[in-house]
Parts: sequence; C-alpha cells; structure tokens
Amino acid sequence: MSARGFGRPLDFKARLALWHMAVVAVVLALTAVTADWGFSRMVLGQVDAALVALAESEVEATAADPGPSVRIHEFPPGTARPSFVRLDKFIQIVGPDGRAVAWSANLGTARLPVAASVLERVRAGETVFQTLAHFGEEPVRVVAVPFDVGGVRYMIMVAGSLDDADTVVRSARLLFLLMAFAILTAVGVTGTLLARRALRPIDRIVTQARRIGEASLAERLPASPAQDEIGRLIETLNDMLARLERSFDVQRRFTADASHELRSPLSRLRAELEVTLRRSRSSGEYEETLRSCLDEVERLSRLTDELLSLARLDAGEGQEQPVSAAVGPIIEGALRRLAPEAGRRGVRVVLTPSPSLVARLVPGAAELAVANLLDNAVKFSPVGGEVVVRIVADGGDAVIAVADSGPGIEADEVPRLFERFHRGTAARSSEAPGVGLGLAISRALIERQGGRIAVASAAGGGATFSIRLPLADAPPPPGLG
Repeated sequence: MSARGFGRPLDFKARLALWHMAVVAVVLALTAVTADWGFSRMVLGQVDAALVALAESEVEATAADPGPSVRIHEFPPGTARPSFVRLDKFIQIVGPDGRAVAWSANLGTARLPVAASVLERVRAGETVFQTLAHFGEEPVRVVAVPFDVGGVRYMIMVAGSLDDADTVVRSARLLFLLMAFAILTAVGVTGTLLARRALRPIDRIVTQARRIGEASLAERLPASPAQDEIGRLIETLNDMLARLERSFDVQRRFTADASHELRSPLSRLRAELEVTLRRSRSSGEYEETLRSCLDEVERLSRLTDELLSLARLDAGEGQEQPVSAAVGPIIEGALRRLAPEAGRRGVRVVLTPSPSLVARLVPGAAELAVANLLDNAVKFSPVGGEVVVRIVADGGDAVIAVADSGPGIEADEVPRLFERFHRGTAARSSEAPGVGLGLAISRALIERQGGRIAVASAAGGGATFSIRLPLADAPPPPGLG
C-alpha cells in the first residue's frame, strides 16, 4: 500500500464499526473489572467464612469441654477420620499478654504473628481479618476471634492458605479476558456486517443521485415502501429535487425573459443609431433621435435596477426582521413618492380615513411594495381617474387595499400576474412603461415579512390589490419575530 493509502481517511462504515467496537470494548472492560472485583471479594468471603466457622467450632468445643488449661481440640494423628474443615488450617490461641498458649500440630515450631493493633482490637471484642503475604511459602488469610474462659479474654487465630483462592481468581480472570476478547471479536465482525447491510441502501441512493444532473432533474429516486429512516431520506431528497427543478425552471425562464427584455431596447437603440448615422441630418433630427435613445436607456436602467433588486431578494441579502410599526406613515411615504407621477398623469390618489394600526413589518420593504402597487394603479388609471387607498383591520391582519379605475384584469391573467416579466393585455395595449417586474418584487418583499398579496378585478373594470400584514398584537408567523 502506498503512503497515500495509509493517509486516506476511513469511510463512514469503518468509522461506525470502530466506534461500535470501542464502545463495546469500554463496556466489556468495565464489566470485566467489576466482575473480577466482585468474584475476588466473593472467593475471599468464602475463605473468611470457612475460617470463622472453624474458629467458632473451637470456641464451642472449649466451652463444652473446659479443662485446666486452654487447648486446641484436635485429635492425635491416626485416631480420627480426616477433617477437610481443618485441612491446611492453622489454629493458634493467644493469651491476654499476646503470647501463644496453644497451637495446632501442623504449625510445628512456627507461630502466627500477633500484631499489637490486632490484639488491641480483639480485646475490644472485635473480629479481625488480615492477610499475611510472607508467612511460609504461600499467602495466608488469618481471622482473630475473641472468646472468654473463666473471665479471661483470649484470642483464637485461624489461618488458611490463599493459594487455591488466588488460583481460582486468576483462572476466572483469564476466563473473563478470553470471553471479552471473543465477544469483542464477534461484535467487531457482526458490527462490520451490520454497518455494511444498514448502509447499503444509502450507497444505492448515492449511486442513483449521482446520475441525476441539471438536465435530468425531473428524475426521482425510487420510493422506499418502508416508512423508516431510509424512506424519509428518499422522500426528503425527492422533495429537494422537486424544489431544485422548480428553481432551475424559474431561473431558466428568468434568464430567457431577461435576455428578451434586454434585447428589445438594445435592438431599438442600435437600429435608431444606425438609421441616424446613414446620412447627415439636421440638429432637430439628431435631438429627436437622442431623446428616443434616452428613453430606451431609461428603460434599460429601470430594468437593470429591478433585476438587481430581484437578485438580492433571491439571494436573501439585507433581509431584516419584522418590527412593530404604524401602517399609516408607511402609506403616506409611498404616496409622497408617487405624487409627482400621479400629478403628471392627472390621476387623483385618495387615502380614506382609517384607524391607526400597528403591524409587524419591515418599514422600507413595505413602503417599496406599496409604492409599486400605487405606481401600477396610477399607470393604468385614465386621465382624471382616481386611485383609492384603504387601511382596515381584518381578523389578525392589517389590510392595505389599493383600488384603481383602470381597464381591469382578465380572469385568465390573474394567476400569472405576479410572475416575473409578465405583462398583461392592458399593459401591452396601452404601451405603459414597465418591464413586468414590479408586482413580482412586491410579492417577494411582502412574503419575506410574513404577509400576503392578492388581486381582485371587477367585471366592469378596475382592479384592487390587497396587502395583508400581521397585526402587532397577533402572534407572528412561524420563523418570524
């Protein structure tokens, strides 16, 4: 394997299996340590119980058969059956002064050591356990039990080898280790197999998703019949593909419409300039041509500004959070912005008396949206016509209604009215200035602050555009506030 291969990061399946093994290894280690500690305590407890039982039997024998002196009640060699209770057990009786007064024959010339602290505790009536690591050839466990004879406090010490107990503990420890290794190996193998099996559907999803490109966004991943995590993942990815497809369609239409809208004024500019330059003309003709070119340049400037506004809205730039603000001053600001154009066209704009409403909105964006609606209303109203602006409360919304006296909107055009670059029959027939982006910008601005915009048109003419914004005392829509 190359050096590059050693530095390659592990894939998710390998990391998942390793993490699984690591967690299981920690659990097994803690379990093994706890089991080893508990088993050691249990074995030692059994040894201690056997020593205490032998000590208590000696005390009972002494009480049942008192003699002139304290002695060990054991049979002389060859006179009794073998006693497994006494096997490998050393017994020693210690007097009040701490010296051994009797001991079992198997001690020979050796004596169990008596520590002063042990003697003191036994005198107080306490049973004391201790381990002698260097008594004889093996570690020895010793119990010291107090008992009284004729009003004198004695101490009986019973000791037993810990070699067998240590052997059992070591064997159990080795067994725990082997079991842990076997379990860890089994978990590692099964974890790897399960990770591969669990992630195999995701591998198939990745393979299928890679085949879906910009030209094939209409394709979808095959739905999973099970409503599990994989099924929800496929459903989410298909929803995302549907949103991407819609977004690409809108982008393609937007690009095509923008190209068309830009091509028309540029073509007219080029044609007028070429015709004008074919021969010498009078200053009046040149002035007329320049004025016509200036109109086209202004149209291009408006189109560019509106395209930039839509691009910023699509990118989410400068998005402000709605605040509580009075609706009246915002309408008045939009009216001041449109007053010169309304006066030039001879259209009267009327703001009906309305209650003071406070709504949750972005003041600048709301004023621009209302100004766009007023601009449309003024543009399509005849000379001497009237545009009426009303502000009313409807449920939990503040409604801003702009009604014009224009030719109205055809019913089949209403669904497409807020699409980008859409210009209705009235706009095309009247040759009203505009590129069909004002209403799209207004809808985007209003919806970004949690509002809605709609239009209604009467059969006899005239149209009413309504903006609905949540009142300040109403709960804000989800995601806003």
